Amino acid sequence: MDLAEQTHYSSTNIYEPIQNWNQKDLGLLTGERGMYKLAHYWQYALVCSGFQVFNLDCAIRFNPFTITEETRKQNLAPEPFLEQIQIQRAFTPYQILDALQHILKEKRENTIYFLLAPCKQFLDGDVKDDEGIYLLNLMLGFIEKFPTENVPLLIIESWTYSHKNFKLFFPKLLRASQTLWELKTEKGLSRIRTRKTSITGA
Repeated sequence: MDLAEQTHYSSTNIYEPIQNWNQKDLGLLTGERGMYKLAHYWQYALVCSGFQVFNLDCAIRFNPFTITEETRKQNLAPEPFLEQIQIQRAFTPYQILDALQHILKEKRENTIYFLLAPCKQFLDGDVKDDEGIYLLNLMLGFIEKFPTENVPLLIIESWTYSHKNFKLFFPKLLRASQTLWELKTEKGLSRIRTRKTSITGA
């Protein structure tokens, strides 16, 4: 398996990155703030395109009112959109790992999966450092199976955790993603920078 040359571009159109995303690629949206709200806009756009959305929400990041606000801007009723978006909460590392395995086994058709703030529970004070980094790497192994199993996955994660395990793990997550979106906000303006590394070959 060879990695094609990386390409970079940026956009101020909040919908453009998701419209250009190759669903065979593992996607990662990161930044300091605003990522989770942007992910809601992307979910709205995906539902508009006929997809169903499944959220594995690991830190109570999903807010249905964001979807509602977006539909009302377009003079649309929110209920049909919300009916196409499912949420499963996971509050421990083991619940996250079990849920990822179940998703890979189930493989729902016409569904885009969002993994919201997956690292937070692994960095909890109740999780010992050695156990935490072991489980994070175990999670990465499951995440890396999604493209090979043709299950579309978007990971939404902040880069601001100060925990030493996150600093060890996050670069691995970056390397695993074929499409990386970085949300930057400067002087009140938001810009989405995209790094694309498509997988080619067998």
